[in-house]
Amino acid sequence: MVRLYLVRHGQTAWNEVGRIQGHSDVPLDAVGLRQAEQTARWLAETLPNPQGVYTSDLQRAAQTAEAIARALNRPLYPEPRLRERFWGDWEGLTLDEVRERYPDQHLTYLYDPIHGTPPNAEPMEAFWERVRDFAHTLFKTHAEGDWVIVGHGGSLRIILCEVLAGDVQTYRRIRLDNTSISIVEHTGERVYVALLNSTVHLQDPSVDGF
Repeated sequence: MVRLYLVRHGQTAWNEVGRIQGHSDVPLDAVGLRQAEQTARWLAETLPNPQGVYTSDLQRAAQTAEAIARALNRPLYPEPRLRERFWGDWEGLTLDEVRERYPDQHLTYLYDPIHGTPPNAEPMEAFWERVRDFAHTLFKTHAEGDWVIVGHGGSLRIILCEVLAGDVQTYRRIRLDNTSISIVEHTGERVYVALLNSTVHLQDPSVDGF
């Protein structure tokens, strides 16, 4: 069996105020660093057969993954295909600012996220395809063991949608909190979502100092 532990990156200052990050390379804030350590400790205590950690190469994910790889004492593999969607002219804006500056494009996106691409942004279909390519490669490459995948709300939701045979509407109905853990199990020809958006590990009071 292959188990994938999907971990969204820790909190950033832009998460805190609701700014769209995309490819903007924002680091973890103090809360995010603590979340990364709490997540790393829980995974080190829980994974029966850890093999390695794949991560988006954006630093908010990489910082989260580095803490996990260190705790597991396993190799870290940067993977650009796990990056968040590039949001073009919307990056750095809050949703209120998007609604104010791009009212027509925002409405189009809400009703048709496949074709309602923000100005200069990565098309949804291209984003989906690159993440799906990573997921398919992963399952072809690894036949057993526990693998941690550190990514973003967008990229990890695509992996979950692929497992659930979902579409873009399924994608919009999945919530992933910062450093939440979701588990995908692959055995034989069957693949399941075994856990979704768990944050129980963030209740560990012994991780502080950030």
